[in-house]
Amino acid sequence: MSGQTPIKWLKPKNDFVFKLLFGSEDEASNQLLLAFLNDVFDVPEGQSLVKVEVLNPTLNKESLEDKESILDVRAKVLGHGYINIEIQLSNQKNIYKRSLYYASKLYEGQLGEGGEYIELTKVVAINLIDFRFFPSDSYRSCYRLREDHTLEAYPDDLMKLYFFEMPKFKILDQKGEVAPNDRMAKWLRFLTNSDESRWEEMAKQDPMLEIGVDKLRIASMDPKIRMQYEAREKALKDMASLRGEGRQEGKQEERERMAIRMLEKEMDLDLIMELTRLSHVELIELRNKLNS
Repeated sequence: MSGQTPIKWLKPKNDFVFKLLFGSEDEASNQLLLAFLNDVFDVPEGQSLVKVEVLNPTLNKESLEDKESILDVRAKVLGHGYINIEIQLSNQKNIYKRSLYYASKLYEGQLGEGGEYIELTKVVAINLIDFRFFPSDSYRSCYRLREDHTLEAYPDDLMKLYFFEMPKFKILDQKGEVAPNDRMAKWLRFLTNSDESRWEEMAKQDPMLEIGVDKLRIASMDPKIRMQYEAREKALKDMASLRGEGRQEGKQEERERMAIRMLEKEMDLDLIMELTRLSHVELIELRNKLNS
């Protein structure tokens, strides 16, 4: 309708928005999560997952503003055990350990006091990451426990770790190298879309995407949700900035350690400055500390 204010769409790969879309308690979220999981697991037609229970649907203000908080989606699915879905935008160099840790916690958390090991069921971790991590060109990876020689899966296939590298997907998609029957393609296009003019077109391509776009539209027009979104965006940017500053501090410390070793060998100051990129003043201060 003419005269309407254009929608400023929220970004679905923001972990708060992702959780809002896929991890809330409403029926639309439930449908989206079930459809998403059916496509992650490539469940054959006629055998689709039919019931999912989100275990952590609530969000609080403290979590949104906490730079270290994890806004994941934890769920229980009949026939597939416990699921943890996390979206990670920056490479903290630990995603493989982090994913295994949280999957293990989800496995360990099933056994209450007096519980029996036979009650334990499988755990699946799904990681949507906005950076390249694994060496292969494939955008998707799935790791599980297997026997070294026969490659036989561990009994009950108790733990799986899925990784979807969104930058790799985008490159393959732009080259037209994503298979037409790739069931994850629509979800990754949805999550990585930055062209606001494409949302309506995307909604017409698939009934589940129509639900997702509709839910995203409603959220994008809600002032309270937008405030929460902006608080989360700020927290994520602050975290990325702090990690960047930490890396710079680490580099500075390494340059200073190198300079100290060179000063101890009484190397020429101009040469040390050239090799370490420290200033003359910084080198004099380091030398004075050495001599004090």
